[in-house]
Amino acid sequence: MEILNDYFLHSALHLLSLEEQCLRKICAKDLSIRELHVLEAVSSLRESGRNTMAEIARYLHLSPASLTTAVNVLVKKNYVSRRYSPTDRRVIYVDLSETGEEANRKYLNFIRDLIGEVSRGMDEESADSMISSILSLSEYLENNAGE
Repeated sequence: MEILNDYFLHSALHLLSLEEQCLRKICAKDLSIRELHVLEAVSSLRESGRNTMAEIARYLHLSPASLTTAVNVLVKKNYVSRRYSPTDRRVIYVDLSETGEEANRKYLNFIRDLIGEVSRGMDEESADSMISSILSLSEYLENNAGE
């Protein structure tokens, strides 16, 4: 348990920083992890026609104001564009530009390679244990985030 405590106190933020440095090198120097998450959400939701500001905010667990700020930045950087629904001008769709598509593809490849590296040599029992631990951590954080 002492190792886990040390990890959460000292290593988690360092690992997030290293991940962001890798992503900046691989995907785009001018994108943050949050911006990459927005690109991934747009791509995922686009397949079902749900790539609206409201759906993207829900998908990412962001407030509409936070998403608007992120999208404004991504529009300026030419990674996404906005368009209004022809039937309801209150509905705004977000689409990836060619540059956004490329950055998202590189991001998804990075995640696939990361998971492959982490799980290499892992037997099914170890993988199940890891998944269970991640789910427990996620559940704990979700249950306590509103406090």
